[in-house]
Amino acid sequence: MPGSLTDLVAGIHHGIDADEAMRQVARLTEWDRHQGSAGIAAAADFVAGEAERAGLAGVEVLTFPADGRTRWWTFTAPASWTPRSAHLSVPGRTALVDYPAQPYTLAAHSAAAHREAPLVRAQDDGWPPGAVVLVPSAAGLDGKLFARMREERASGFCVTTGSDRHDGAGRVELPPGSTLFGFSVVPGQMDALHRAHRRGERARVVVEVDTAPARMPVVVARAPTGSAAAAPMSPDACLITAHLCHPAPGANDNASGVAAALAAGRVLAARELRRPVGFLWAPEFVGLAAHVHRLVEEDGGPLPMMAVDLDMVGQDQRRCGGPLIVEHSPEYLPHFANALVEACVRALPPAARSYSGAVGCDVWAWRTTPFVGASDHAVLADRAIGCPAVQLGHWPDRFNHSGADTLDKVDPQELRRSAAIAASAAAVVATAGAPEADRLAHLLTRWTARRMTACLPPGDGPFAATLLTRRGRYGRDALDTLRPLGADPGVLGRQAGLLADLQHTLATAWDDLPAAGHGSPPLHRSWPGPFNLRALTAAVDETDRQWFLRRLADDRGGFYASAMSLAQSVDGVSGTADVVRTAQLDAGIRWEPGFGERFLAAMRGAGWVKEGEGRTS
Repeated sequence: MPGSLTDLVAGIHHGIDADEAMRQVARLTEWDRHQGSAGIAAAADFVAGEAERAGLAGVEVLTFPADGRTRWWTFTAPASWTPRSAHLSVPGRTALVDYPAQPYTLAAHSAAAHREAPLVRAQDDGWPPGAVVLVPSAAGLDGKLFARMREERASGFCVTTGSDRHDGAGRVELPPGSTLFGFSVVPGQMDALHRAHRRGERARVVVEVDTAPARMPVVVARAPTGSAAAAPMSPDACLITAHLCHPAPGANDNASGVAAALAAGRVLAARELRRPVGFLWAPEFVGLAAHVHRLVEEDGGPLPMMAVDLDMVGQDQRRCGGPLIVEHSPEYLPHFANALVEACVRALPPAARSYSGAVGCDVWAWRTTPFVGASDHAVLADRAIGCPAVQLGHWPDRFNHSGADTLDKVDPQELRRSAAIAASAAAVVATAGAPEADRLAHLLTRWTARRMTACLPPGDGPFAATLLTRRGRYGRDALDTLRPLGADPGVLGRQAGLLADLQHTLATAWDDLPAAGHGSPPLHRSWPGPFNLRALTAAVDETDRQWFLRRLADDRGGFYASAMSLAQSVDGVSGTADVVRTAQLDAGIRWEPGFGERFLAAMRGAGWVKEGEGRTS
C-alpha cells in the first residue's frame, strides 16, 4: 500500500486549489458567526452555494431552533442574538471601543444599551447604579463579581483580555438573556478608561443587538458515487466535518476548516467512489449534536464508518506557534482510522529533499496526540454514538479566540496540506476493495507495532506495561473494522497473530505485569447522549462547580481532557479504580492522587453516574 497511497495523496494534494480556499476563508471572515445569528445563517448559505459549485450532491441547509431552550440530549440550542454595532466613548476618545471595526470587543449575548454611565473599578466600594465596572483581567469575571453587579445594578463591564502587541481583544461570553453588556479590551484601552475614571468622567455606551428569532443552520452534502451506494440511507464511508461558528474574523478558527472541507469536497467530487463521503458544517458541538440526534433518535439512519474533523487547520505555524495536530480517535473505539490518517500525513509530497535527494525535507511540523474531544468529533466518538473520529487542527495558537485571528495568520500551503490529508483518508475508505483493505491491514499492523514498542523501558513502569497491553488489544480489535471493506479474514487473522506474538515478546521487558484494580461496584453512565462538560458543570452542586471552574482556570486544556477521558471510561463494567487508571492511560495525563475519584464523585452527586450491582475483578 505505501506506493499506491503515496500516489493517491500526491494526486489529491496537487488537486487542492489553495487560492480558491483562501478566497473562501476571506469571505467567511466577513461574518460574525455566532451560533444563533444572522451572520451564521448567511455563512451557511454561502457554504451551501460553494458546496454545489464544488460538485457535491444533496446539498441542503437544515434548520434547527435557536431559541435557547430546545435540547438534544444535554446540548441546549443557542439563543438568537445578532450583534449590530457597539461603541464606548469617554471625553476626548469618541470611539475608544468600536465594534465591529474592532473585532471581539463586544461580549457575546450583551444586552442592548444607549446611555451614559459612571466608571468604577471592580475593587471600589459602593458602586453607583448603572455603573460600568472596570475588570483588570478575565480571571476577575467570576460568579462573585457577577452577583455583585446584579445586586448593585451595574449596567455592564470592560475587561482586559487582549495584548497591545497582538492588537486583538479576546473572547468574552455572557449567558443568553443577560441584562448586562460587556466590552473586551486591550491594555491601552483599559488605561484610557482608568484615566477617565480618575478624572471622574462618564462613559457613553451604545450597544445595538437583534434578538429576533433566528435559525441554527446545519449544512450537509455528499460526494457523489454515481452508483446505488449513493442511496440516501447508505452509510458514508467517511464524514468530513468543520464547525461553522465563531465571531469574526475567526480566520483559522474556523474559516480555515470550513474552506478545507470544501476543498476536499471538490477533489472527491471529481473522483470515482465506491462509497459516498459525507460533509457537514454546523455550529460547534450543538449543531452536530442536533443533527446526530435527529439521525440516531428520530430517523434511525446509519452512522458513517469514520469521521475526520477539521478545526483550525490553516495556521501559519511560524506566526501562530503550533504544529499540525493529528488527534487520535479514542482508545475505546478500535479502528483503522488513526493509522490511515497518520499514513496520509506521512505520504504528503515533501517541499524539498536532502542534499543527496534520498530524504524528503519539510519546514512544517506535525504531532499526534491522544483523544481530547474539544471539538465536534467528541459528539461522534462518544461511547453513546460510537463513530471513530480523528481531528486535524493546530495547537498552540497565540491568536486563538481573539480579534487577531485574521486572514494573514492562515498559510495557504498548510490549508492545502490539511485538506489533502482529510480528502485522501476519505478517498481510501470510499474506493477500497479487498486488495486495498488487505494492504490497510498491513499498514495497521505496522502502526500498532510502533505504538507497542514505544512502551518499552525506560518508561513509566507499570503504567507503560499496562499501556502495552491496551495498545496490543486495540490493534488486534481494529483489524476487524476492515471487514466491511472486504479484507481477507485469513490476512486479518495472520496480522492479529503477529501482533499477539509481538506483545508477548515485548511483555518480557517487565518482571511483573500489573494486576487488575481492586474489585468495586461498576460505574454506569446515566446521562443522555454524548458527554457535555458544560452541562455537567451546571448540574453539579455549588462546591463541585467552583472546583471545576478553578481547575478550568488553572489548566483549561488539561482539565477538559481529563474530564472527557474519565467520563468516557465509565463503561458499565469497570469500578472507580479501573476507570481512573484507564482514563489516565487514554488521556496520557497523570493526575495527583484523588483527582479522578473526586471528579467521579461529582458526577455521581449530579446523577450522571451510578454504581451498578456486582463487583469488577
